[in-house]
Amino acid sequence: MRIALVAALLSIGVLGTRTAGQDPKPAPDPQQPVPVFRAGTAVVRVDVTATARDEAVTDLTAADFEVTEDDVPQEVQTSQFIRVDGERKSDLNDPLEIRSKEHAALEAARDDVRLFAIFLDDYHIDKKPDITLPLREALTKYVNQFRSNDLLVLMDPLTTLYDLKYTRSKTDLANRIHTFEGRRGEVFPVKSAIEEAQMSQRNWQELRAGVTLSALTALATQLGGMREGRKSILFVSQGPPVRPGSPNDDRLKEAMQAANRGNVTIHVLDPRPLGTVAFGGDDVLRRIAYDTGGRAIVNTNNPAEQLQNIITDASAYYLIGYTPARTSNDGKYHRIEVKVKRRGVNVTARRGYWAASEKEITAAAEAAATPVNVGLTTALAALSQSASNTRAVGIWTGLSRATGTDTRIAFTWEASTPATADKPARLEIQPVDDAGKPALEAQVIAGAPGEVPMVAQFDLAPGRYRIRFTSLTVAGDIIDRWIQSVTIPSLSNEPIALSTPRFLRARNMIELRAIEANPAPAPTAATRFRPGDRVLVEIECWTAPGTTPEIKVELLNAKGDVLKPLPAPALVDGRFRMTLPVGSLAPSTYVLKVTATVGEQSAEQWAAFRLAP
Repeated sequence: MRIALVAALLSIGVLGTRTAGQDPKPAPDPQQPVPVFRAGTAVVRVDVTATARDEAVTDLTAADFEVTEDDVPQEVQTSQFIRVDGERKSDLNDPLEIRSKEHAALEAARDDVRLFAIFLDDYHIDKKPDITLPLREALTKYVNQFRSNDLLVLMDPLTTLYDLKYTRSKTDLANRIHTFEGRRGEVFPVKSAIEEAQMSQRNWQELRAGVTLSALTALATQLGGMREGRKSILFVSQGPPVRPGSPNDDRLKEAMQAANRGNVTIHVLDPRPLGTVAFGGDDVLRRIAYDTGGRAIVNTNNPAEQLQNIITDASAYYLIGYTPARTSNDGKYHRIEVKVKRRGVNVTARRGYWAASEKEITAAAEAAATPVNVGLTTALAALSQSASNTRAVGIWTGLSRATGTDTRIAFTWEASTPATADKPARLEIQPVDDAGKPALEAQVIAGAPGEVPMVAQFDLAPGRYRIRFTSLTVAGDIIDRWIQSVTIPSLSNEPIALSTPRFLRARNMIELRAIEANPAPAPTAATRFRPGDRVLVEIECWTAPGTTPEIKVELLNAKGDVLKPLPAPALVDGRFRMTLPVGSLAPSTYVLKVTATVGEQSAEQWAAFRLAP
């Protein structure tokens, strides 16, 4: 039963889960995507563009390719021609608009999606009309050539991965491009506290180059982890200054390493007009393009055709694979050269990759063999999803026993901003069938304190369901609508069961008194608290008649280490409520583990939360 309930809670992403008692294990950071490692002595995959007179060559086989690794010939074992035109091939009724970070990640993994990024390196572009205006025009034309199913993202040196917004809206991208201008050599206006700190450094220009290269590395890493096949970055810059042997030279190598590991092609665009680039002035840009198999668009007044070729390159390419002739996993960089036997065919491909070391492979094997603490990792994943939620509302989902054999699923929500005329004021929740038709009557949860109902709940037979959420304004206008699949487990036949933990938050004494006086207060959807908050945790426990469970509550860190046991109050009518000591905790991520035991039977719930400064 534990395994079934774990799977159910994984599917709905609630804060609590139950699991067998494995040893705690550090959980990976769900916000940092890890690129799939495609090398070592296993098969190395390289995406290759093959053209003749700028037209894709579509009839090559594995025997037509010649590959060398460190000048040693390799046998090409697989060759797959991939053509993607930017149009949706399946799920034609699904809306194309990107609704969240999670939705963007799912769309990026589709085979019929082309994935592009534009990196606007304003730190290293002059603020001059003869650069700014043609650049805006060229990039606008470039964006307007994308098709309805293409996925794009725009980034600058100060954009964090958390703030990246993948989109299919060419209008939004064009609006951002129309306001872009370079800032090379300019220190005012200061955009952020980070830039203000840069000004305190004597070498702030070199520091800005490092910021650019670090951001490019982060972007390549994220794209590399999103899918197999080609991912394309257009790096728009006059070239960050990089001195051989300097820290920025190392950062440049790290960016190329991230791109090559993730099969990310970086094309470069120098916006300076023809004849204005001094000899050697674009060396860094050419190096970036050459090392990653990209195009170097430099020293030109008309980049439009070459920008179009970037889209063409991502639309038709080969994914070839070979097993390296070398026998060791050395952790070193290995140079690749790809040629085609057929005359008149030009090829572009990445120039190499970093192999895994024996130590890395051993560590990965050990990690794979170590049992995963599902309760811990699920709780942390739910916390991450809550933190990265881009919708206007945050939702809490909880499970508990209902009458008979049904299970009760409950929802509550909070707006990310105070309700106004155009902000969420209501949330409508309704189970629907696979066709999106209502299966049960919808329930509407009010958003203002004191309004009812504050919680929507449905008693459902165990099974898989689809829940439609609709956020509404005060006037009843629809702000957002989405569907989430859930799996409802059976809790009625278990000898012992726990409900999903409910956090009750009071930000002042009036709210605390209201919670204490309410026999069934609405849980908060928040998972981020402050030291001044009063936070209570409420949980229900069901056991066989005549048995009394032993309740144990532990506070853990994000690694799963037990920080301290917390006193568990006695059950009253099958329920207990306790105070969470947030006022005595340092800002960090924590996990609450609740265990109920009767004889040899036990049940667990895990709930993660974050304490802000």
